[in-house]
Amino acid sequence: MATGDAIDDPAIRNAIEALAVALRELADMAGHALAADLAQGRIQQRSIVSLVAPDVPGYDLASHYAAAREIGGDFFELFRLRRRSRPLSIVIADVTGKGIAAALLMAFARPVIHGALNGANGPAQALERTNKILVDERRSILFITVLVGELDLPSGRIRLANAGHEPPLVVPADGSPIRQLEIGGVLMGAFPTLGLREVDLTLAPGDVLFLYTDGVTDARGPSGERFGEARMVEVVDAARGGTAKDIVDAVRGAVAAFSGDVEPADDVTIVAVGRRRG
Repeated sequence: MATGDAIDDPAIRNAIEALAVALRELADMAGHALAADLAQGRIQQRSIVSLVAPDVPGYDLASHYAAAREIGGDFFELFRLRRRSRPLSIVIADVTGKGIAAALLMAFARPVIHGALNGANGPAQALERTNKILVDERRSILFITVLVGELDLPSGRIRLANAGHEPPLVVPADGSPIRQLEIGGVLMGAFPTLGLREVDLTLAPGDVLFLYTDGVTDARGPSGERFGEARMVEVVDAARGGTAKDIVDAVRGAVAAFSGDVEPADDVTIVAVGRRRG
């Protein structure tokens, strides 16, 4: 802060005050510009994340995505592969961290995974190819967890590979207990190879495959308690018998009610794939 006789000079004092006002206005302009950039980034990211599922005869597909900040690091995709039988590819992923850095890595990784799935002979190989590119090209301390499935529509057979992501749930139509598919693996971008194994399962009519990111289970209530895996399974179980959208909406609503006004700890992504009866 200026001191001394000079500060008593009205001209100098007025100049200092004008400078202070100008600096405040400049800071406000910078803040508005950043907010505008983040808003535009959010719009662009929503155009990247496939919020509208493709129409797949014989199946119900549903999803929910909400970034913890203006832009996030979760992403998912449901799309038909360019093969003769046109299987459905199911991708859900989570970049470690949040905000701009996570969003940039997501924007880089998504088309790489997409291309690898179209060119590989299965989910595990696609993730290995993607991991190699991330390890060779990554200039970030962030990593990615990814779960990939390939669904043969006529038979309901799904091949799954998991690179460090939360294990999916299978919700059987026959009323038997919901089961968690314990398929693990290391996250992508950390090691030269992943050493993944694939798991096969078949969705019977009425069965639902449920996938999520840790923003669901790590959501906090006002007391600081986690939403947790057990509560999530209870909500899914209570919604079983409905459509994939019913299950997604039930979990989304339960997380929102549990969290109340608490700021989200992480991005929230939920995907459900159900095979229709009959």
